[in-house]
Amino acid sequence: MLVSDRGPVTFRATPSGLVAERRTGSVTALLDRSARALDDDVCWLAPSAGEADGAAVRDGRFAGLGLGYEFRPVLFRAAEYRRYYEDAGVRGLWYALHDLWADLPRDLDAGGAGSGPLGDGAALRAYQQVNRGVAAAAASYCRPGTVVCFHDYQFATAPAFLRSLRPAQTVGLFVHAAFAGPPSLAELPGAARGLLLRGMLGADVLGFQCGRWAESFLRFAGEAGHEVDAAGTVRHAGGRTLVRRYPAPPDREYLSGVVGTAEAERWSDAFRRLREGAGGGARLLVRVDRLDPAKNVLRGFEAFARLLGERPELRHSVRFVCCLTPSRPAVPEYAWYAARVREAVAAIQRDHPGVLTVYWDEDRVRAMAALREYDVLLVNSVHDGMNLVAQEGVLVNRREGVVVLSARTGSAERLGAGAVVLDDPRDVRETVVALGQALAMPPAERAARAHRMREPLLTTSPESWLRAQLADLAEVRDRRRS
Repeated sequence: MLVSDRGPVTFRATPSGLVAERRTGSVTALLDRSARALDDDVCWLAPSAGEADGAAVRDGRFAGLGLGYEFRPVLFRAAEYRRYYEDAGVRGLWYALHDLWADLPRDLDAGGAGSGPLGDGAALRAYQQVNRGVAAAAASYCRPGTVVCFHDYQFATAPAFLRSLRPAQTVGLFVHAAFAGPPSLAELPGAARGLLLRGMLGADVLGFQCGRWAESFLRFAGEAGHEVDAAGTVRHAGGRTLVRRYPAPPDREYLSGVVGTAEAERWSDAFRRLREGAGGGARLLVRVDRLDPAKNVLRGFEAFARLLGERPELRHSVRFVCCLTPSRPAVPEYAWYAARVREAVAAIQRDHPGVLTVYWDEDRVRAMAALREYDVLLVNSVHDGMNLVAQEGVLVNRREGVVVLSARTGSAERLGAGAVVLDDPRDVRETVVALGQALAMPPAERAARAHRMREPLLTTSPESWLRAQLADLAEVRDRRRS
């Protein structure tokens, strides 16, 4: 049984009736591909506050969708879902897990939810209500031998709820997000920290994207007084939790399908013309990101503006293409951040006409074409669970491009040997230097680095990623039975 915040399908009301639509998102796509590849029966649960989904449940429309697995939405009220997702999830846990407190204002109100970490008490209660409700649904559907795997920070406390209902159930939690560590988590209210730790330790196996985040959680548990050993086992009153790393891989099959389309080739031609229009030997700098403060887009533009100011000759030999997808516009801090990014873009375009092109909407084909054509890819996240864009870029790029990569991404564990690594992505000066180094890198070094980055990506797949988690959970289940 898989549980995530966003399921693979939602229904939309139209004049002719309910229409099923596939959901997008990196976690959803990863789980969908993985679930379809499994040999076992799979049931996927996700919360929903949509009226159309409620009507579709009542009409039995979620049965027989031909997904290759069963999907069941768990229904909640819209206000409750918003507090769980936006106020508690984004404005509390997401900020803490990515250490965004210094990057965002704390006095913006979210529709009466209150300011500060986790808003008011209603936000934390809503978060717990949704976690409890989804855990109860999982308990009602699963059999004794079922392995239940919760996905991401939205369900950090669900393992403990399920454990209280089904003490012998085998439970996993995989955190797709970063886990910045005790200093950032200390900004949360004490009650929230306690619930977070107890909830996560309700899992038999707790997975993270990379060793950095796993080690950060182990410090968090150790500082709370739990016994932690060198093998990554946390012993606590409820038993023990194994802490493991399962790096999420890019979907090479999907990428091949996208970049092989005629539309992708048209976009590639457009980006090549942009490079050629800047003169011989021009470099194409690219970034592909959501407009999320954790992605650190604003400091990326600040670094680019400073680079152009210090090296004016680059105005004629570099073009910067950015594909930015809107993210959580209803969250006040995100709207504030997006406005600051737009101001930075307008300043660069005013001072350096023709150097910067920004697309402000989601277009996966265009983004993949930009990744195929980059000479330098900028990924300077403050913290990032994985950041698959960096790995997707390495796989599809055909110019032996250089990746300027934050050390605080999960991808740095895989690509660090070939990337130009930013030790402190908040340091704009360090980013300026790294961009200059990447743009000036000689062809032989570019080729060698591109090869070192590409090689570890050729043996991974989404299904092997999920199977590794399920194998560890099955081992726990079988050991418990014996």
